[in-house]
Amino acid sequence: MGRLEGDELRCSYHGLKFDASGRCVEIPGQETIPPQARVRAFPLVEKFNWVWIWMGDPQRADPALIPNWWWAKHKDWAFTRPDMIPVRCHYQLIADNVLDVTHLAYVHASSIGSGSIVDFPATVERGERMVKLTRWIRDRPPPPMYKEAGGFPGNVDRWQIVEHIPPCFSVNFAGCEDGERRIDLMALSAPTPETERRTHYFFGFVRNFGLGDPEKERVFAEGMVKVFNEDIPILEAQQRNMDASRSRVDIAVDAAPLAARRMLEALLAKER
Repeated sequence: MGRLEGDELRCSYHGLKFDASGRCVEIPGQETIPPQARVRAFPLVEKFNWVWIWMGDPQRADPALIPNWWWAKHKDWAFTRPDMIPVRCHYQLIADNVLDVTHLAYVHASSIGSGSIVDFPATVERGERMVKLTRWIRDRPPPPMYKEAGGFPGNVDRWQIVEHIPPCFSVNFAGCEDGERRIDLMALSAPTPETERRTHYFFGFVRNFGLGDPEKERVFAEGMVKVFNEDIPILEAQQRNMDASRSRVDIAVDAAPLAARRMLEALLAKER
């Protein structure tokens, strides 16, 4: 409930002012400042047009763990500003959703999905700190939004590649080409837990086509946000089912989400 004064924070109750380290630097009406007059400060880095905050032990904050989302700050790529959707589910369900691209055929059928997705198998690779899913859809009609974005008159080759870095960062590389035209775009996802059952779903989009085109920007600023909103009822219904202790069945398309969950659990066990 305070206010910013330059790079310092003024308390709105008694006017104490704190610097960026959390140290009190001013108490109105007195000269002496008790050394214990501090507020908690968090390590923070501004990078790739995002703000990255470390909520844990400040001594363990490592900027090298920030994912390399360089496209978001490169002249050859257009970056649609990050957005956030509050979702009533555990953040891992969002990571599962991003790594399970087959759901596009059903949840996003009118926008970025098509039935041909399920005709082509995906491969899953596991690295030291990454799970990667790759799927190619060959010589099939583009989904509605991609057809509009690229002006494709016929069939295309389409790719879906997802790179997931624990605990919750994912890049969905997507695009189409037909030998004459090609579009590349990425969806950047950073779901951030609020509680066990509530998540701030931060995301943004980068693309290498339609740079400076206000209509293309509108498609991504509005259309792609609508696409992400299509996932919300599914994610929240999943959480309700889990809370009700409904039984779960793992199927083939769960390979990448399960690999990501196991990787995260191993890292948590190591940290503990």
